[in-house]
Amino acid sequence: MADRVFIIPQRSDLAGAGLSLGDLHPNAGQKNGVYDGTPQNNYVQEMLDQTGATVVAGLVYVSGSLNTTMAGAHNDVDDQTSAAAGAVNVSATQATAFGLAAYFFDRVDPGGAGGAGTNPMTVTNANAMSAGISAIALAGGALTLAAINTALSVVVANTDLDGTAATSDSFGTVREVLRILSGETYRLPALTILGAPSTTTSDFLGRAARQAIVDAQLASDVVTYGQFYAAGDFLAAGTAGYRARPTLVPTGAFNISNTAGVIAGYKLATFAMLHNNDYAYAAADVLAWRPRAFLLGTGNVPATGIARAIRAYNQDGTAL
Repeated sequence: MADRVFIIPQRSDLAGAGLSLGDLHPNAGQKNGVYDGTPQNNYVQEMLDQTGATVVAGLVYVSGSLNTTMAGAHNDVDDQTSAAAGAVNVSATQATAFGLAAYFFDRVDPGGAGGAGTNPMTVTNANAMSAGISAIALAGGALTLAAINTALSVVVANTDLDGTAATSDSFGTVREVLRILSGETYRLPALTILGAPSTTTSDFLGRAARQAIVDAQLASDVVTYGQFYAAGDFLAAGTAGYRARPTLVPTGAFNISNTAGVIAGYKLATFAMLHNNDYAYAAADVLAWRPRAFLLGTGNVPATGIARAIRAYNQDGTAL
């Protein structure tokens, strides 16, 4: 898999502000269609939404945050996937959610690295894991596999992201976490299988075990019980809530920009931009159509407007 780098916006007022990564090459306006690859120059876009409520219609995003605050409605409950099962045979989600907490809720086996038979996590723990990782990204800390595992284990001891531990069924990746932090939209659909039913062991199930249950559904089962899913995924172009993000690679132009060019300037803590008129920078200026400009995860952009615009990461989670 080709190397990739990720730009993680740090503040909510950047979209439409014209922050261009114009010193990256190939340049879309100058590229040779035969010899040059995918254009690298682009504009800094929306950051990961502040956590909040999401309005959905079934599996479809309607409005609200694309970084859902997980609540009681998002908990998994005992359910049945097929007539052949005879009774409840899975524990599955009942409401669609989006974002980083939804990703951890779906793919991380809480405490699984410490022993077998762990239950799917609580929505409270999913929210806490999301907040912890967002705080690291805002601070520019490492988001390597080891660093993420440490942060997840602060919430639930002995938790890993990717299921490397022999007793863990987690199936997350660092690259996917970085994709979400860079602004891509992850969706966890209603009727996603998370574990076995509470009438048995209520054990968190890995991707392969979930897929086997989904594959066993007949067309008649889907009509009667609904279409179940083995996991969530990233939204595709043309889907409500989709946000396009460029695929950036660590070219020589990127490395120069990151150390002494445009990217380096946007990464400065003293980065200043003119106030975006679509946002408020003081509580007294907040209106229904002008929300407060906020920082990744939590906190507000200072009234001065001076705050770092972006962070840059390699695909292994190393801060650049």
